[in-house]
Amino acid sequence: MKKFISIAILIILVISCNSKIDLSLPSVFSDQMILQRETEVTFWGKSSSNEKIEIKGTWGKSSSTKADKSGNWELKLITPSAGGPYEVVVNDSRNSIVFKDVLIGEVWLASGQSNMQWKLNQCKDCIDNQDEEIENANYNEIRFFNNPTDLSGTIINSQKWKTVNPKSASEMEDSYSTENYSAVGYFFAKKLYSELNVPIGIIGSYWGGTRVEAWTSRAKLNEITSVKLPIEEIKKIISMDREELELFYKNYNDSVANINKELFGFDTFDLPKITQERSIEKNWELLSLNDKHFPKADFNDTKWQNWNKNYEVSGYGDLNSRFENIYDPKDFLLNNGVIWLRTLVNIEDISSDYELIYKDGADDTDQTYFNGTLVGNTFSWSKERNYTIKKSLLRKGENLLAIRLSDLDGPGGFNGKIFIRNSSDEIEIPIESFKYKHHAFLLDGRLIVHNLENQELLEKSNFFKENIVRGFATDTHNEYSILFDRILSNVIPYTIKGTIWYQGEANTINYNEYQTLFSAMIDDWREAWEYDFPFYYAQLAPFPAGGTLGVREAQRKTLESTENTGMAVLMDIGEEDDIHPHNKQDVGKRLALLALDKQYGFNYISSGPKYKSHKAKGRYLYVDFDSVGSGLDFIGGKNGFEIAGKNNKFYPATAKIIDNRIRLYSKDVKRPINVRYGWKNWTVGTLFNKEGLPASSFSSGL
Repeated sequence: MKKFISIAILIILVISCNSKIDLSLPSVFSDQMILQRETEVTFWGKSSSNEKIEIKGTWGKSSSTKADKSGNWELKLITPSAGGPYEVVVNDSRNSIVFKDVLIGEVWLASGQSNMQWKLNQCKDCIDNQDEEIENANYNEIRFFNNPTDLSGTIINSQKWKTVNPKSASEMEDSYSTENYSAVGYFFAKKLYSELNVPIGIIGSYWGGTRVEAWTSRAKLNEITSVKLPIEEIKKIISMDREELELFYKNYNDSVANINKELFGFDTFDLPKITQERSIEKNWELLSLNDKHFPKADFNDTKWQNWNKNYEVSGYGDLNSRFENIYDPKDFLLNNGVIWLRTLVNIEDISSDYELIYKDGADDTDQTYFNGTLVGNTFSWSKERNYTIKKSLLRKGENLLAIRLSDLDGPGGFNGKIFIRNSSDEIEIPIESFKYKHHAFLLDGRLIVHNLENQELLEKSNFFKENIVRGFATDTHNEYSILFDRILSNVIPYTIKGTIWYQGEANTINYNEYQTLFSAMIDDWREAWEYDFPFYYAQLAPFPAGGTLGVREAQRKTLESTENTGMAVLMDIGEEDDIHPHNKQDVGKRLALLALDKQYGFNYISSGPKYKSHKAKGRYLYVDFDSVGSGLDFIGGKNGFEIAGKNNKFYPATAKIIDNRIRLYSKDVKRPINVRYGWKNWTVGTLFNKEGLPASSFSSGL
């Protein structure tokens, strides 16, 4: 009997031990972290149920709490003035975790899409003074914690705080990098550090090509009458004609969904679930799209199209190598997906290896074959390709170059020239020399191989578009609320001073809703953190794409309607041929000026002139501004102003600064009523204050 009781007790003890949960905290708590100074910072984590949790900082403060029945716990710890390094010790009854090299300073969240994600070495010459900036990026007291662009929730577990140094700053662009950091975030932190002389921590949570809806919780979106979420998932494809639908699906490749699910962990391509052992490039190489015969020399491509530019594409200069050059830029179906290209390259000197260069990258991913052999495979829209062609692959005379180019979102194609070279020769390969075939659609993250020749594709595309309900993408980075749920939630409620934000390009298609959506997102984040932290954002720089002006104006109005916000105006740094301005320094500095002025009491002029009011006197119209600083100024001209009369037809106006007001006149407007400035998607701002900060575009006629 005693033996039986002993065994029973042992079993109970084993079960009890097995039910214990090890003490843990989210990865945003790590060695080298920075905690917000002079406040109560929030810690949270998991342990066994009802465990007592105690936290001690070596600056002399401690705090304790009790885990709930599920093992969740949260507490606050008082922090001192800036300094360190310190240690933070977290204990329960069985475990102890020690965080070392902890600094106390200022912590900011940096978020948005690609212009915030843009790194110091995103691509060659992508940042002004890039080499010098990288060489000098050496600050032990500026530290980053990066949320990886991964929806699986796995990579985040290995993330840690990192110090800024030239090594990490010099790494080339990688969509899934966990090491390098935002250029705007860095220049913001650098300016704060130089003025405050305290440690600066930046929590990076950004993802290129993302809309504001993805960063907003479902609860908040459902409060907005214009954005109601569907109760059930919307079907992707519908059809009124069964025969046509069967034609559409006749070459649907079942292996796409299966392999995609197996290799990536999702039914999508643009959101791969990757690990250190399984790279995105390798997965694309393994993916079968019924196209293995396309790079072979004996493949008959006579039915393929010659690459002829059919459309002009704003924002890409003289380039003719974009998807949108051959298909209508407004055609969502044909301007994403997979296009194959083939051309013959004549090479006489085959005595040495060659380099194959895609200048400034290929958007978004390529698998490149030379004489039937894969020579390059890269997943990065901006990284310049430099592939080695071994001399053993070369043939004297004609050689076959074949490329599978896949565009996953936004514009697609080549970003620059294509050429091959060795030590003695360089051969440019014009895009016009290629034949091409559109091979697969990309619909809400799913590839559909259609296998239609170009003429048939064009004939059927209208039917497809009319019978495709695009609905809401699921398990992609633009699914409603997904980035709030899977990215931002990783760091809520880590104590921050405030947020900097650079986004809006992805919302140009619904710019009329942006003010409502953006304001709601700001409120949503403040509710999640449970305090009204400052929210400073970059206004979109001018760019030719439609809707840019609409987003700029929505951002200006958000500044007026949402408290404790600030806007860094970028009217002077836009680039007509690049949606990603190279001048990231001024973006970061202007965001920092807002913080220094509004949060840290420096009493700086932190904004350019803001439209206040206007008044007509005879044929003249006078415009008053706030934030004029030490005076209004014109830089690079006096253009950009227009005035209108009762018919609201605007004409260019002559501008003159008189008593810190702008006086406007047009011979075409006898009785001016309304005024606007910079009222174009693409323009160059000319109105500044004497502190060098530009005025935003505006219109009084709205």
